[in-house]
Amino acid sequence: MSNLSRFFCFCLLGAPLLAQTQIGGGTCNSSSLNGTYALSLTGRAVSATGTFTNALQGNGSATFDGLSMVTMTLAESTTQVSGTVDWSGTYSVESNCSAVVSITSGGTGTVKTLNVMIYNQGKDFQMTGSDETYAYSGTGNIQSNVCTTGTLSGVYTFNTSGFALTSGAISGPANSAGLLQFDGNGNLTVNLSTSTSGATNTADTLSGTYSLSSDCTGTAAVSDSGGQSFFVGLSVYSIAATNTNFYVSLKSSQVLTSGGAHTPISSCSASSLSGVYALTLSARGISTAGAFTGAFQGVGTATFDGIGSVTIAGTYNSNMGQGQTFSYTGTYSVASNCDGTGAFVIAGPAAFTLVVWDGGKDFNIVGSDQAYVYTGSGSNTVPVACATATVSGAYTFTASGFTLSGMTQTGSEDEAGLLQFDGQGNVTAIYTDTQGGATPLSKTATGTYNVGSGCQGTASLSDGSGTSNALNFVIEGAYGQTLDLALANPQFVRTGTAHVTFTNPSQAITNVASYAVNATPPGSVFALFGENLATKAAGAATAKLPTTLLTTSVTVNGESAPLFYVSATQIDAQMPWDIPGGTVATVIVTNGSSTSNAAGVYVPATGTPGISVYGNNRAVVVNQDGSVNSGSMPAAVGDEVVAYFTGGGPVMASGTLSTGEPAPAGLSPVSGNSSITVGGQAAVVAYIGLTPGSIGLYQANFTVPEIAKGSYPVVITIAGTPSNNPVMTVSN
Repeated sequence: MSNLSRFFCFCLLGAPLLAQTQIGGGTCNSSSLNGTYALSLTGRAVSATGTFTNALQGNGSATFDGLSMVTMTLAESTTQVSGTVDWSGTYSVESNCSAVVSITSGGTGTVKTLNVMIYNQGKDFQMTGSDETYAYSGTGNIQSNVCTTGTLSGVYTFNTSGFALTSGAISGPANSAGLLQFDGNGNLTVNLSTSTSGATNTADTLSGTYSLSSDCTGTAAVSDSGGQSFFVGLSVYSIAATNTNFYVSLKSSQVLTSGGAHTPISSCSASSLSGVYALTLSARGISTAGAFTGAFQGVGTATFDGIGSVTIAGTYNSNMGQGQTFSYTGTYSVASNCDGTGAFVIAGPAAFTLVVWDGGKDFNIVGSDQAYVYTGSGSNTVPVACATATVSGAYTFTASGFTLSGMTQTGSEDEAGLLQFDGQGNVTAIYTDTQGGATPLSKTATGTYNVGSGCQGTASLSDGSGTSNALNFVIEGAYGQTLDLALANPQFVRTGTAHVTFTNPSQAITNVASYAVNATPPGSVFALFGENLATKAAGAATAKLPTTLLTTSVTVNGESAPLFYVSATQIDAQMPWDIPGGTVATVIVTNGSSTSNAAGVYVPATGTPGISVYGNNRAVVVNQDGSVNSGSMPAAVGDEVVAYFTGGGPVMASGTLSTGEPAPAGLSPVSGNSSITVGGQAAVVAYIGLTPGSIGLYQANFTVPEIAKGSYPVVITIAGTPSNNPVMTVSN
């Protein structure tokens, strides 16, 4: 029985050091925006009296040179015209992953200032901005593919949001959803349902042709049965056999809308939507003269029963008041092509078109009642559990909404900036507000926040002028990477999204062997990554692990965690045995006088094994003769070998389990059902449990199954959770 320490491979993250100790995190520079991005851009022109005078919808590409120059090409439509425009300018990126783009040529010729918020390590961005005419909002996604017309082939669900038009002027809101059917040879059929004011949903079928360029942007020209022509803009940003995603915009003499399209699952039904989804829901009222008449902006949850009933609930803001709660029940149906319907009673009977995508993990809705035209989205990819520490570190965000004077909507406004959460309930926001034709306003606000176990949160922030902003949010992503936001003060109501700029702190705490997240049960060894975690590298020198190395210590729910190793960018520590399984624990690092943000880590109640690895993904397996298994030192069929791992979870202990101290003598087998396979073949198991005399180390003694000569993945499964799959070599 061996000690894990001689097999650990410490792979340090290469992030630059900062003065502040930080779990997760990172910094940006000009090279963080580098390459070609699929781009979706919306512009709104609103008069001082709250009347829309124009709108712009565009899809295309933005190319950044990684230094300071940017060019954009857009298939652009306004209320009057459609065509292709080219913009060019310069950009600069701050270390906090916010950037400013100045477009100085192309388009209308006016200078456009765009605030760009970078996330996903430079692969994606959001932006807001303005020029003399428009307030802009948009998104970008890195595009590394080469496209042809045949890239889009098959059926895709889509949804768009925008405006109804009459004689080239905005005459109300309009949203659409339905199916895009590409034949891969340049022919396109569109089945869409359009929602406009007055609870009217109009179904239509369009057909025509499309083309896609090598840069994955394209256009289509389609017409309905009455001969009405539509200009369609396309921009593909991800290509996969089961999940291709792209931006789409529609312009005719009667509508101007834009949105997204996605590959649906092969066959849908009501059961494709089941469980609780994070929900964002917005609604607009616009008169036939183009004036604001009302709005609704909410976040919360949508709960589907998988049969045909749904409940949506949350918090919303409107021109009539802020911080109101909503709860509506309704029915839904989903056809086999993933195009469905829904019905609620909100301000009155509301009819919705519902489209499902990403294997039922996501949906979009558009619809209307007598007061509003609605659009919404939902995702059931959410953390296993949440706490205040789940939301930690820096999130870039953008939001769009409207300004108020009393209960009267007076214009449109956008916001972009950075939300800095400390994981312990304190938040700082640094942001810029923009309106078309107005000088941007930069602000800072501070306040407090909390997150409930249902992964919804609230915050209250006050800016330098004393204005109080209420924030409601719902968490998306398996590790809390995304927040859907609803913000409001008496003068400005808006909704948007926030994204972690780099690794979310919850993702920065992993099983030390497999680097799997959410895989740190009590007693396991975890790796924590970040910045300025220690003054230098140091390892434990005693059998009983210390709780301080150099000047570095770690607490889990306030309890000191024993330390194996510390460095500036990585810490290896033991999860205390008494931390409750099935909960989110709060982890904090202290380095001298510097204390990190708090990070929430999910502590499983059962085993989540991670096999120790060395070299090129080789499992740490000790052969029957005591040698370490390798390509040159294989194991024979029928030999009993030992694999070492961590994260085994609860055990039937042979003695007292003490955090930071060696496991008791004798056998302490795991309590969960367990098994081992080699190359997919079941192995006979002699023992799976703690390694006596080691700390946080488990071992699996098993017989090599009858299998041909070669190298094969080893997988340990405990309580239904499989390990990573490094390889071992078998001689015969």
